[in-house]
Amino acid sequence: MSSELRVAQRSRSLLHGQIVHSGGASRADCTIRDLSATGARIQIPQSITIPEHFELVVMERNQNFKAKIVWRHAAEIGVAFDSATKPAPQPSITSHPGEIRVRMLELEVESAKLRAEVTELKAILDSLMADRRSTQA
Repeated sequence: MSSELRVAQRSRSLLHGQIVHSGGASRADCTIRDLSATGARIQIPQSITIPEHFELVVMERNQNFKAKIVWRHAAEIGVAFDSATKPAPQPSITSHPGEIRVRMLELEVESAKLRAEVTELKAILDSLMADRRSTQA
């Protein structure tokens, strides 16, 4: 007989999160180690104090959850999400292949532009360094 009490399937993760409380006045970074539709396992610095109820912001997924601590062990905390806060569905490659392809092409164009800017900045820097060397000589 399993002692597993989770309602939803959890997924291992390594996501950046923020614990927000006191009306948004207090924020603390955390690492989300496991995530499900109903809760999460988060890792926090042991030096910070977290209230029993807070908002968990999943930065990479642009999601916010009202959370309640259900267990603590050293630097890890298990939280349950308020049933009123449901996670936004994540895009699926199989359900939106056209959108994924368009986004990939946009990112490739952006990447090429950034590479060109870096090359241009390197040339400017090289020119400035050569001017500096010539004035020092």
